[in-house]
Amino acid sequence: MWNEKVVIITGSSIGIGRSLAFEIGKKGAKIVLNARNEDRMNKTYEEFKTNGFELTACSGDVSKYKDCVKIIEHTISTYGKIDILINNAGISAEGTLEETKPDVFKQIMEVNFLGSVYMTRAALPYIKQTRGSILFVGSLAGIHGLGNYSAYCSSKMALTAVVESLRKEVHGTGTHIGIAYVGFTENDPEKTYFDNNGHVKALPVREKIKQVSVKKTVLQLMRMIEKRKYKSAFTPLGKLNAILNRISPYIVHNILLRVYRKNRN
Repeated sequence: MWNEKVVIITGSSIGIGRSLAFEIGKKGAKIVLNARNEDRMNKTYEEFKTNGFELTACSGDVSKYKDCVKIIEHTISTYGKIDILINNAGISAEGTLEETKPDVFKQIMEVNFLGSVYMTRAALPYIKQTRGSILFVGSLAGIHGLGNYSAYCSSKMALTAVVESLRKEVHGTGTHIGIAYVGFTENDPEKTYFDNNGHVKALPVREKIKQVSVKKTVLQLMRMIEKRKYKSAFTPLGKLNAILNRISPYIVHNILLRVYRKNRN
């Protein structure tokens, strides 16, 4: 299904986004790379070109609507259509609500939430024309809030509301809308996060947490699009979390409370 499809992947210079672009490019799709860091994006572009992929690249900050419009216009002028949009760009943040500066909440919401909203709004008319797909890359943190991650959880949980609303708004158009609740995935060494003061830091290696390989996560995301699935929680623990949260949020709260207290000590 990927051959000749035009696929935009936000945040595709590193991590999951980069691997998505690589795996989808191998299937014969026309890839549109995007990142805020133009140098890193261009490096990825050159590497992929040597693999014979058909692709283009457009730098831009998805938290700015004018940049999102620029990305969409670049795609249309290059390929004439859009089949798939993968809203992958995002950044994490740590810190309790009390300790975290208000600007950090603003920045996280602008990138993780509004970035997906802006890109979707700009791309939607074209994707409706091709009866294509829009996939939101969420997180298990968007199912039930985690202590010390209130800003990040809020931004990911908000995506569910957008997806639920959007599915009703595009009903009957043949457009697929999906959201993936991704679990703990191996970190790219270049991945960063905001601390509670808004300082950008390298994301530490999660030594005590079982992580899924990036490739496994990428293949799951691709299957969601291929099967036009609505919602999917990744990893066995994530699926259990989603089920328990529907049955008894109180149980999930107590489990995560113990984890939070243990990590704070």
